[in-house]
Amino acid sequence: MGISPVEAVAEAVPETWRRTMAVNVASAAELVRLTLPALRRSRGHVIFVNASPGMTGVPRWSAFVASKAALRELAGSLREEEAAHGIRVTTVYPAATATALLGEVRSAFGRPYDPEACIRPQTLAAMIVWALSAPPDAYACELSVLPSPR
Repeated sequence: MGISPVEAVAEAVPETWRRTMAVNVASAAELVRLTLPALRRSRGHVIFVNASPGMTGVPRWSAFVASKAALRELAGSLREEEAAHGIRVTTVYPAATATALLGEVRSAFGRPYDPEACIRPQTLAAMIVWALSAPPDAYACELSVLPSPR
């Protein structure tokens, strides 16, 4: 689970930045670091769940967007560093997913939230399982997940 504060750069205090980076990036890096021996032994697969595909420069969402850019770069670095150990690294970019957090974010932006127009969490989980079950000779290093057209 990540956090998603809605604040302009001018309003965001240092603690907002520290906490957002800690929860959305540093915790993922630490979890991977702690599990690297097992991942190497099993030639495992790391999945990072990021932000919507192509998200950049969103006003009033700077800490969140910056943390997700950092997570993307963490994934790229890990992918290069651990390829020799057979570790796969996939970043999943889900579009709007029907969660309470998305409802809160949309409310903070003054936008409507319609869970029926979003990806269901269980569908996103199924897409992640699909990515994890890739054949041994190839895998998706990035996966954008969009809701089906209505």
